Amino acid sequence: MDSVVKQEELKVPIFKNRNFVLLLISAFFSSPGYYVYLIGAEWLMLSINDNRFYFGMLFFAASIPRLLLLTTGGMIADRFNKRTILFCSDLSRAILIAILLSFIWMDSITAIHLIILAACFGISDAFSYPAMNALTPVLLKNEQLQRGNSFMQMTTQISPILGPALGGTLIALLGFKGVFTVALLMLLIASFAVIFIRLDEEKSVSDKPSPWEDFKEGWNYARKNELVVSIVVMAFFLNFFFAGPLAIGLPIMVKDVFQGDAVSLATVQTSLGIGALIGAIVLASIKLKKPGIVMIGSLVFLGVIYTITGFSSQLFITAGLVALMTFTTQFVNIPLITMLQQTTEKKMLGRMMSFLMTVSTGFVPVSFVVTSTLIAFGISIQTIIVVSGVIITLIAIYNIRNKKILGFKNE
Repeated sequence: MDSVVKQEELKVPIFKNRNFVLLLISAFFSSPGYYVYLIGAEWLMLSINDNRFYFGMLFFAASIPRLLLLTTGGMIADRFNKRTILFCSDLSRAILIAILLSFIWMDSITAIHLIILAACFGISDAFSYPAMNALTPVLLKNEQLQRGNSFMQMTTQISPILGPALGGTLIALLGFKGVFTVALLMLLIASFAVIFIRLDEEKSVSDKPSPWEDFKEGWNYARKNELVVSIVVMAFFLNFFFAGPLAIGLPIMVKDVFQGDAVSLATVQTSLGIGALIGAIVLASIKLKKPGIVMIGSLVFLGVIYTITGFSSQLFITAGLVALMTFTTQFVNIPLITMLQQTTEKKMLGRMMSFLMTVSTGFVPVSFVVTSTLIAFGISIQTIIVVSGVIITLIAIYNIRNKKILGFKNE
């Protein structure tokens, strides 16, 4: 009888899975809400302080606690109710934005305030990321994962479309008070949507005797998984040359090179989401038989487009190139996450997701500092992007020899 029930469960369409739909709804409000906040914080920092080193520190401050606490976040995701973790994460972000609004109303906001709040957002990210990615395969079957991950990416990637577009418009029409108020409301909606997800107790709580035992078990599991090692080593170096220059570079290019305003920044950042959304839609409609080959090929192409972006001197050309880049990144990120989820035991998913994020982004805080320091010493952000793009291309070409990734086949 049990086998008959399991066969029936396999036939349940993704959008008739109540829990998964609620997770999508939560992500739909959470990610755009965060991006509305982010474009507001970026433009506020650029407006109140002319020192671009402080702008880089905005990203550095968020990345350090995220990096330090991701492993803890993964262990907590494996031990406790993932729904509760996501609720607390979104609610805490809403509270942080409320604090920021209070500083703005009192006309006492400074660069230091923005940096401290960014660090607090980083703490929240460290717990929400592994919980979100560990919850998806709990709610879906293995053969639904690529499609489910594509829809999750699709929902998430709407954020760089809706978020910057809405944020830039609100800054122009209502100022910073308006943009941060909308961000707060969106995160509140996300936090309450996730409450209605229902999980079986045995899927939500781990019975390991101690967090230290959890950590050791997760570390040993990751160390023996050659695919995990191959993926994170490559991602470790790629993020150093991609995350810092792109995250810091685009707003500075808009402000200093293109002489643009908040709407101009929204245009470029919206193109990020458009490219990523189209990529997610494509991957939701097809099944990759050899995702490893697609992933490596896409990395080579990504490096080339990234290099070309550094030479751009026009706003709309840059927006088009950025859209092409984020379209390509979906053919890297979705296969990567799907490969890891399919080869990982469900009880280890939270730890493996946090391990991937921790190791692969290990150089990101350094990347922010190095990028900010190079800019402070007078090196143009365009030069930094060009050099980084060339290095990414070379790293991707080197990994053409990686048989572990290239040989992976979808289930």
